[in-house]
Amino acid sequence: MPFQTVNDLQMHYLDQGNPNGTPLLFIHGNVSSSIWWRYTLERLADSPYRLIAPDLRGRGETSGQADHWTIETLAHDLRGLVEALGLDSLHLIGHSLGALVAIQYALDFKPEVRSLFLLAPGWVAGDMPDEVGDPARIKMMVDNKAILKMALRMTAANHPDDGWDVLETAGLRQQDDASYRTPIAIKMWSVDQRLGELDGIPTTVARGVHDSIIPEAVVLASAQGIPHARYEVLHGATHSPNVETPDAFVALLRAHLDRA
Repeated sequence: MPFQTVNDLQMHYLDQGNPNGTPLLFIHGNVSSSIWWRYTLERLADSPYRLIAPDLRGRGETSGQADHWTIETLAHDLRGLVEALGLDSLHLIGHSLGALVAIQYALDFKPEVRSLFLLAPGWVAGDMPDEVGDPARIKMMVDNKAILKMALRMTAANHPDDGWDVLETAGLRQQDDASYRTPIAIKMWSVDQRLGELDGIPTTVARGVHDSIIPEAVVLASAQGIPHARYEVLHGATHSPNVETPDAFVALLRAHLDRA
């Protein structure tokens, strides 16, 4: 179980695939961890790529301060991991919150980003509705894990019951401080006017057709704001196609990487 000292963190990450291959950096979403990429990594085990999936600040096995951070902080945490591992150019694959982190990473370190795959990216203009990040709602879920479990299940409603306990356990490892901070960080983050800077980075933006967490209009803000981005819809999935329809998701990811 590899760990790396990054800034003020002991960052846990999965490191699989071809150690000499071009790196794919997988960035998980909120109330999640690197384990949520397990089906993707299994299906890419025979690929020529090096597969790296870290636990973000406040999530999974990563330890360290989690009560005062921004999307920029998370991107620079990943930059620290990339530097520590001696990685060169890489492909970024982000889900939900992780897609926002991928965008910020590409804005800050564009020359080393080979491509972007953004799965269900959220609000890019600091315009997340107040009710989504309502502090009372977040506190209710933090205080009552049964409610949090129900909310988490909605993010992958079409995942079969078999194997769900592993993903649920991983998601519930999120520190309470990170839960409180996430909506604040998203509302503080506004890059819609900068998306044009990503011109030249091959980009795919995708969502599950039945996603009730992130509206399609919000996802399209990224797809239409990033020059020449491709927009794809995954059928049979809600917010988390990477665990709900993993075969279709990986097929789409492979096609993206082939184009890139």
